[in-house]
Amino acid sequence: CAWLHYRTWLFPRSRFPQCSASIALDMTSTLLLVILALSLRTAQGGICWLTMSRNDRCTELLALKVSRAECCATNSVSTAWSEDDLESGALFFWRVLGGGVSCSSCKENCNGVKCGEGKTCVVRNGRPKCVCSLDCKRHNGVQKGAVCGTDGNTYKSLCRLKRRSCKKKDRTLSVAYYGVCQSSCGRILCPMGKICLLDQNLTPHCVRVARRCAPVAPDNTRHVCGADGVTYDTLCHIREAAYKKGRAIPMAYKGKCRSQATCSTVQCKDHQTCLTERSTDRPRCVTCSYRCPKVRNQKRSKGYSGPICGTNDITYPSWCHMIKDACATGYVIETSYPGTCESQGDRNRATNTVL
Repeated sequence: CAWLHYRTWLFPRSRFPQCSASIALDMTSTLLLVILALSLRTAQGGICWLTMSRNDRCTELLALKVSRAECCATNSVSTAWSEDDLESGALFFWRVLGGGVSCSSCKENCNGVKCGEGKTCVVRNGRPKCVCSLDCKRHNGVQKGAVCGTDGNTYKSLCRLKRRSCKKKDRTLSVAYYGVCQSSCGRILCPMGKICLLDQNLTPHCVRVARRCAPVAPDNTRHVCGADGVTYDTLCHIREAAYKKGRAIPMAYKGKCRSQATCSTVQCKDHQTCLTERSTDRPRCVTCSYRCPKVRNQKRSKGYSGPICGTNDITYPSWCHMIKDACATGYVIETSYPGTCESQGDRNRATNTVL
């Protein structure tokens, strides 16, 4: 520690750590330099990337230690490859902190590119790109007429729905049922194997019928009490009853229904709150930990179905906001009908824009 004594002689009033602490610090710095040096070494092969940014850099890892031929064998328009297969330390640095790894696109033109249904390959700014190519004016699809999408919007044709799904890059968007979106199951003809069921917003959905519930043993302990006051053998049986009724049946609480049950005698699950039904004084366990989007962003949120009128004659921006109000008051509030409470329009047809 001669250097430390030398500094003390130069600056007698300064205080320095003990010699052992200085050695430990110096060793730590040296170790970090060694790790960094080792991480900069490259291994055999290369790196395959999912996409390449406009600045010719990649961050979305697809595969390690692969050749360019292996990486580019998929004929994807977005796949890229980098020659050096960096070790984990350097790879983390360049991906997270360094702005990406320098890479090159697998494709320089549209030859052999597979874009998938409804897309075609075009070269833009010197790079191939898959773009939505559905021309619904010339589309001669098998299915004609309006369709209701799983996002609650009505589309003039199946082609328009597929085009929106492509442009929004929403693979979950599909046909809920054929025809204009409705607000009741009365006019809906579901595809084979599905039945119409109203959700908590009284919005109809075509859902696939589940398998029949297994028989229960005589000593069954999985009973649940439905919000309709009926005891069901299991959760499966309450769903089965909902299919037959055509409307969702919420579970009030676990166990058999009790005529004298109150919120003080019912034990709800964690993160649930017990609310009381005004008309029957029956208890119901409800999840109150929802985070509702702000009203100004509500229409942008996925699956937004518009305002609803509660059974308390108050209009709410969404079902989530209605549940929040019910949890604040301690009483159950359900959907009376879709739309504002002042609306007197046709309640059979859903209020949405035809796309």
